[in-house]
Amino acid sequence: MCFELSGAPSDTQNYEQALQAQVLYAPAIYKENAKFSPLYTQLGLSNLDSFLNGTNGSNGYLSEYANQVMPALTQAETTANSAIRTANLNDAARLTPQYIAEENAANPMAAGLLGTLNSNATRDLSYGTQLTPAEQVQMNQSVRGAQAARGMGFGPSDVFAETLADTGFGQQLYQQRQSEAQGQVQQDQSFYGNPTAAISGMGSNYGMTANSLASLGASGAAPAQSEEFNPSAMAMQNASLGTSLGEANAGIQNSGLSMGLGSVSSL
Repeated sequence: MCFELSGAPSDTQNYEQALQAQVLYAPAIYKENAKFSPLYTQLGLSNLDSFLNGTNGSNGYLSEYANQVMPALTQAETTANSAIRTANLNDAARLTPQYIAEENAANPMAAGLLGTLNSNATRDLSYGTQLTPAEQVQMNQSVRGAQAARGMGFGPSDVFAETLADTGFGQQLYQQRQSEAQGQVQQDQSFYGNPTAAISGMGSNYGMTANSLASLGASGAAPAQSEEFNPSAMAMQNASLGTSLGEANAGIQNSGLSMGLGSVSSL
């Protein structure tokens, strides 16, 4: 008994046949493409124009986007953002004291020192241009000592000089107190950070914006493009399909042969 297997063509043979077919039909394909490609281009442009500007009295995408889509998306985004900001601010107002307490508990020594510095800066700034009692005594002694060194210190001009010195010194102190208070605020921010941003999560991207939603709608509504007839690609696909089918047939035949040989050997 003789068994003959018809082997599947190899990939090389299939691709060589496909390439030969492509070369053979290339002139005809070029001729057809030269004839139909401009028509496909014109069809695509016509479809695009209908999509953008509308046709037969119907609105196109541009009109729908400008008059319907974008206003609705903008209003939805504005409403959502307003609700989010309100919720964030409510959370910040409710949780900021707890946030500050947790930061203080995490570093009690630094928090205590910071509290003392804040109290001192607040007290000094509350004086404005006024001198504290100690500063007043120091300034008066300085002015009177200078006047006495010049053989003066008891006339009206001495009183005026003392008053003028107090005023000028008070202005300098006020500027210094403002600078110290501003520096203390920066120290507070460095220690606590920004509780409102930390609690509310400001800066996070909530959902899709109107522009991203509109882009998504445009991509979904764009007209489908026509696929031109491409014999070359079809030939290569057929070659690959033929290889797969050939391998499948060979596997079936080998399986049948094994079964047949097993039956023969059992006789």
